[in-house]
Amino acid sequence: MNDFHFGARVLCPTCKTRVFIQDAPWKRLCVTCYLAQKGKTAPTPTAPAVMPIESGMLRRLIQLCHPDRHGNSAAANIATRYLLELKGAQHG
Repeated sequence: MNDFHFGARVLCPTCKTRVFIQDAPWKRLCVTCYLAQKGKTAPTPTAPAVMPIESGMLRRLIQLCHPDRHGNSAAANIATRYLLELKGAQHG
């Protein structure tokens, strides 16, 4: 079977509903049908791990960007508000 065309958009012959890009000659099915055929399911995406800012560092950052130190600028207000929200979220 020599019907491979690199990068072609191909209708999955199994489900006949999903289109996939055939960028390798061995790709013959959409990912969902391929995994179903193998008895697997698509991996569930996980949220990236977020490292909280240490409370002492957060306090320093708030002091450094506080609007009183920056002529009450809009940027300082936005940054300080954001950091205060983080502080509130970390402390429950």
